Amino acid sequence: MGKEEDIKTALLESAIEYVRQNHQETIDKAYDYFWDEETPDEFLTGTALELGFINFEDWLIFDFKANEDKETFIEIYCREHKPGEKEREIAGRLKDSVLSLYEVSSVARDKRVMLKDLLLGDECSLKNKTLTRGLSQGDIFATRLFTLDGNCVMSVCVYPFSRDQKTKVLESVGKQFRRYVKNDNAQGTMKDYLKNYGDVFNIIWMNLFVRPDKEYKR
Repeated sequence: MGKEEDIKTALLESAIEYVRQNHQETIDKAYDYFWDEETPDEFLTGTALELGFINFEDWLIFDFKANEDKETFIEIYCREHKPGEKEREIAGRLKDSVLSLYEVSSVARDKRVMLKDLLLGDECSLKNKTLTRGLSQGDIFATRLFTLDGNCVMSVCVYPFSRDQKTKVLESVGKQFRRYVKNDNAQGTMKDYLKNYGDVFNIIWMNLFVRPDKEYKR
């Protein structure tokens, strides 16, 4: 793990611990919102349940608006703890990141994976074999990417979708984005929408993967 990735890991661990110790009531409210007032352990088990909690924590730290000033917890943590210059610079990268939908466009012999952002149009090459193991061309998932130590790095947050769900996921995000532009921000971009409503992937995940018998709406 490179130096910047070490700093990122320590920064997030410290921020998460700070939130747990000081904002439990807010966590409870965010949890209810994220799961649409459902109880995830009633319909998730094993790896899927563990992944659900990881995804919630990621959204809680990076995207959830934790106060009336619409600050995220990563912003609140940095404001109150005043980390060093390098930590602040990396925190800025984390703060600006968004969850998006990716498709594996190619897998090289050395297991380097090329990802295409299906919503923002970017491309990224992943070199970390631990994260890319098992991925194959055509796989679809939502995640958060960072640039650290000059490399593209994938978050531990992942929403897996089957390949035949690609069109449905894109249609669902597109529909919600158009609603966002109409009702919330006429000048808003897709990146603006994803930063404000990254939880859309959890709702879609419940719709298509976890609870296909129930329709969830934001």
